Amino acid sequence: MLEMLNQNPFFSGGLSLMVVGSAAALLRHLPAQIWSFLQRRFSITIEIPDRDPAFRWLQVWLASQPYAHRARDLSLATTWVPVDADSETAVVFDPDEGGSKSGASRVKFLLSPAPGTHWMVYQNRLVVLNRSRRDLQNGNARTFQETLSLQVLGGSRGLIEQLLGDAQQLACPRVPGVSILTTRYESWETTSWQPRRPLRSLVLADGVFEDVLEDLREFYGSRTWYTERGVPYRRGYLLHGPPGNGKTTLVLAAAGELNLSVAVLSLSNRLLSDDALRTLVDALPPATVLLIEDVDCVFKTERTTTDQTGVTLSGLLNALDGVSSREGRILFLTTNHPERLDAALVRPGRVDKKIELGNATRSQAKRLYGWFYQGCGLTDARLDELAERFAAQVPEGKVCMAAVQEHLLRHRGAPEAAAHEVDFGDVAPALSSNGKPTAALVEASA
Repeated sequence: MLEMLNQNPFFSGGLSLMVVGSAAALLRHLPAQIWSFLQRRFSITIEIPDRDPAFRWLQVWLASQPYAHRARDLSLATTWVPVDADSETAVVFDPDEGGSKSGASRVKFLLSPAPGTHWMVYQNRLVVLNRSRRDLQNGNARTFQETLSLQVLGGSRGLIEQLLGDAQQLACPRVPGVSILTTRYESWETTSWQPRRPLRSLVLADGVFEDVLEDLREFYGSRTWYTERGVPYRRGYLLHGPPGNGKTTLVLAAAGELNLSVAVLSLSNRLLSDDALRTLVDALPPATVLLIEDVDCVFKTERTTTDQTGVTLSGLLNALDGVSSREGRILFLTTNHPERLDAALVRPGRVDKKIELGNATRSQAKRLYGWFYQGCGLTDARLDELAERFAAQVPEGKVCMAAVQEHLLRHRGAPEAAAHEVDFGDVAPALSSNGKPTAALVEASA
């Protein structure tokens, strides 16, 4: 039987074709299978979503690579470089944060590889970049979400970490500062950066900032204490007082001193729901302070949604300290009118410390004057004399610190004029001929 089949030309020819076809099919898929094996065995891949701070670092790094100078398909990111920056890559992505010490900045266009697959080399290793983009829509708003995928052939975790470190060193400013995070749909993204401010430039009432800083340090060192006693490991602060007295500035200064980021959450968004708010609070990155500004403007006395927000008060309360609330969270609430807030929002356990930042005192005015005009060529005695004269003309508790600072800015570089040409409108006190407040003012201040 087999002999007959072998002698049959149709059978033997068909068998040969089948063998050749099977071999061809195997050979056709063999390169892909070998490549897939090599990828799994000898490469490492990392995925970076656009909401992660490393995404922007990699944008700067990719724009600096030789491949980006040869590529024909490019993606644009407009950035700003301070004129006194120590590097061309010390860029910021927010024009409001692009100022230098002289207040000037210039535009720098970052041209990095566009969405698609790109091949480049890093430390003699082949790197495959896959940049993808998908459209998102939320209500009437439309945007997109990007993801970078880096595959390093012959690489390791150490090499990936080194690449990310190089990107961070290339993109980030060379001085310490605070990263500002804002919301993008239901995730956080770093949108700006602020340099750490000198603590002497923060002129608050005596001991206020030091007390907040000490309390924060004690909290961060007490996780075990909270856990052992079954106390929720969270801390809340309410900063209240007239506008222009440094509530937000205090938060940024404290974050800079403790190497924390600040996540700014705006509740004035009709598209923000209770579920989205809970997702955002639960997704707060580590070492990040949550800041909700002007909370009185959103809820006032209502417990339901309003024209300003789609979040209910109960939704906010559950997000801040509900069952799913994360441990270790620091919350700062700011308001100009604490009396308008619902008692449930500021009860103990949600707000642990209430700190009033009132209008300027003469002590604050004197310290701010001394800070502004130090190094202006005046002797210490003359600087102190002018500071005393200036402070005597600041009505105690009547003008905000922003107004005092604005006056000094108008006379920047002219300390004599700043001390003699003081005008805060109808609330400014009159001086006697010896530069002291008049008797009527002293009686009114007593």
